[in-house]
Parts: sequence; structure tokens; C-alpha cells
Amino acid sequence: MRGCVLRTAAFMILTTVAASADVSGLGYFPLRVGNWWAYEEVDAHGTRVSRETWTLVPGGAAEGVGEFHLRSYTKRLDPLRGRGNRFEGHEYLHASPAGLRKRYPQGRDAALEVTLLKEPLEAGARWHDAQGDCELVSHGGPCEGPKGGLADCAVVVCSLGSPPTTVVTSIYGRGVGMVRQDLDVVQLIPAGAAGMTCDNARNGHSVLRLTTYHVGPP
Repeated sequence: MRGCVLRTAAFMILTTVAASADVSGLGYFPLRVGNWWAYEEVDAHGTRVSRETWTLVPGGAAEGVGEFHLRSYTKRLDPLRGRGNRFEGHEYLHASPAGLRKRYPQGRDAALEVTLLKEPLEAGARWHDAQGDCELVSHGGPCEGPKGGLADCAVVVCSLGSPPTTVVTSIYGRGVGMVRQDLDVVQLIPAGAAGMTCDNARNGHSVLRLTTYHVGPP
């Protein structure tokens, strides 16, 4: 797929931690009301195309037992995608014996729940759901955060399609949350007897990266 990849931040995967001490993924996305994270999306040329803010807010009637409400706001900065347009989103996070989970509420599409980080937390762990085929590539190694290097990070990769047409790589810092996300989308076109090939003219690249955040004490 190298050289034939589009990365955008239209698709989002969130890895979180639970309030239960028996979840080994605890710490990669602290769940406490009042925590917030600010992101910017940049394209292949480094141009900012959107800003996002995620906030954990007090629960309400829409939450289930043990869920945390994550509210997001997105503002488009790219004139080709509707500069100034704003969008609000709602997701619900919780822990289960199978791992860390996210629920999308009923909206234009059907309600959806996915596994974000499979338990036990082991490099090479794989799972499959509506996101596609996912793998915890590594954890415990370094990565870059908005304030410098982080010592303990987890890398999750999900691929959707066969052959894969969407690949999302998400990086999370322990005690911080998601620090970076790349989304790769391959545009496939028929290639006769060769099957399918990618349409380089429609490929591109974008990254969602953390710019600042607030995480309160446990």
C-alpha cells in the first residue's frame, strides 16, 4: 500500500481506560469528568483543515451503567470542506471483560459499539468488528506528545476492507490520551486481469494530532 495511501481524519478510533483496576489498559485515556483534549487536523502539505475538542461531561439519561459521555466539537478550516462549519458529536465509553469499548448512539446510522483495546493488553492482540481488523501493534514504548516525549505509549492499527481501503493508526500516551491518529484511505479502480489498482490522483494524507489537553488527578 505504500505510495498509494490517503490519510484523513474523517474516521475516528478512540482508545480509553476504565475505572476498574483489573483492566490492564488502564491509563491510556483517563476517564474523569472535566478532562478535555484539543486536536488539529493537517493535510499532506501541513495545512490545517479542522480543529476538534473532546470533553468528558457529566452523564445523563443517554448513558448506560458505567459509561462516560465524550462530547466532541469540530470546526472546519478548509474552504473545500465548508470553512466555518461546526459539528457536535456524542460517544459513550466503558470497560468490559473483553476490553475497552465505545458506543455510538442512534443517529443517522444505526447504533454501533466497537472494541477499542482488547484485553488482555498484549502486543499482537487482534480483534474484528465494524472498524475492520484491528491489532495492538505495541505498548510500553515511547512516542511524541504535545509537550514532548512520552515514555509509555500504545499503538493500535485497524484496517477496513479486503483488500484494505481504510487503515487507521492511533497512538495513545499513558496518562494523556490519544496523541496522534493517521487515517489511510486507498482509492481502488479496476485494472483488468490484474484485478484492482490504486488511483494515485485521488490519494492524499492527513493527520489528527493533539495540541493541548487537561487531565485532572485520579
